[in-house]
Amino acid sequence: MARARPGLVTLALSAAAVLGYLAYRSIDRADVDTQAEPAAVPTELLAADAEEPAPARQPAETLPEFSLGNLAGEPQSIRSWPGKPLLINFWATWCAPCLREIPMLKELQSSRPDLQVVGIAIDRRDPVVAFAADMQFNYPILIGQSEAWQAAAALGVEIYALPFTIFAAGDGTILGVHTGELHAEHLESFRAVADDLQAEKISVAEARSRIAGRM
Repeated sequence: MARARPGLVTLALSAAAVLGYLAYRSIDRADVDTQAEPAAVPTELLAADAEEPAPARQPAETLPEFSLGNLAGEPQSIRSWPGKPLLINFWATWCAPCLREIPMLKELQSSRPDLQVVGIAIDRRDPVVAFAADMQFNYPILIGQSEAWQAAAALGVEIYALPFTIFAAGDGTILGVHTGELHAEHLESFRAVADDLQAEKISVAEARSRIAGRM
């Protein structure tokens, strides 16, 4: 019986080792990816901490009608606050920049009850309710998953990262969209624009231009 050549034996063993390593890495990576993906959250939402927010298309002209469940589990319309300028903030419990915004939004709601902050959580209901119990929101929270994305699309937003915010006048006219984390200057700009618009010092076009220039 012919003996195998040493070079061929070495090559065969090396190939087997490489194939075995690749198979192991494939199984290992699949396990890691599965564990890293949050439950009930689209994979693309994992980009929420990206430094550059995704662009938004032109927002709708006026606030569309849609309803989502509130913290009590009851359907609530986005038009539940007629006459009040709205800041509609889309967020989630797993989104770090979203959570950084909340104290500022609570302060805005506390200092300006004539404006209405509305939080829309694109998240599972249980973690939102638990988080809300600790956070003690002073503004309403609506909750949805696919329904909340549909609401965002109706508002003219086609992005898949959080947070993003819609600004609307008291009559439901949409004034602008901000994608990415809010900062104090954004809230101050909205306050000033809402006041000037209500006092008829500026037109809707001017209000939109001012918000776009600061966002």
